[in-house]
Order: sequence, then C-alpha cells, then structure tokens
Amino acid sequence: MAKAKNLTVFQRGRIVELHKQGLSQRGIAAEVGRSKTVILHFLKDPQGYGTKKSSGRPKKISPALSRRIRMAVHQDTGRSSSQIKAITGADCSPITIRRHLRRKGFKNKKRLQRPRLLQRHKLPV
Repeated sequence: MAKAKNLTVFQRGRIVELHKQGLSQRGIAAEVGRSKTVILHFLKDPQGYGTKKSSGRPKKISPALSRRIRMAVHQDTGRSSSQIKAITGADCSPITIRRHLRRKGFKNKKRLQRPRLLQRHKLPV
C-alpha cells in the first residue's frame, strides 16, 4: 500500500485545537478528513511526527548526478551509457545509468548499421 502524504502544518494545528476542545480521535479524523490512525500517531508525539529517517538502500544516483546525466544526454543523444558514465564521473554501472534514463522517460534506440565508405566507393575526380 502506498504511503500517504504527511499532515500539513494547518492540519496539525487543527488536530491540536480539536484535541484541546475534547473531541475524540474518531471525531477529529472525521473533521480533518484523515484516518484515526494518523491522528493517534500525531497526538502521541507531535514534535516527532514525520521525522523518521527513511529505511532501505540509498540511491546510487543522487539528484545532482541525475542532472549531470540528463545534461550529457541532451548535449549529444548518440552517447552510450559507458560514455555518459565517463563524462559524468558516475560511480555506478552503465546498466544503472540506462535504467535511470528509462525511468526519466528517455527511450534508447539502436543506431542503423551502415556499411563503411571505402575509397573504391568514391567517384574519381
């Protein structure tokens, strides 16, 4: 299940005021339009609400690196992910860069194979 948005400052103030007036958690939830569970968690620790550090593996591509990658692609769309990695100085694999670009809406297209132009193909002048 997706995580809901945190309470706004206005909603927090409203919850505190309604709690001071003696409304039940269910009544406050109906008034504010949020679940009674979020009201309970907020009233338990108003100062600590929304400060929990996110768990999980940290991202390999930071927002700054993401901007550098996109800039490198916009400068030359024909670059490979290995070239982008070398230009940006990314500390990740080319596959990670390809995956990141795909998530950002870039589509990878394979270039058309063309035969090499040799001297015999050129017209004598």
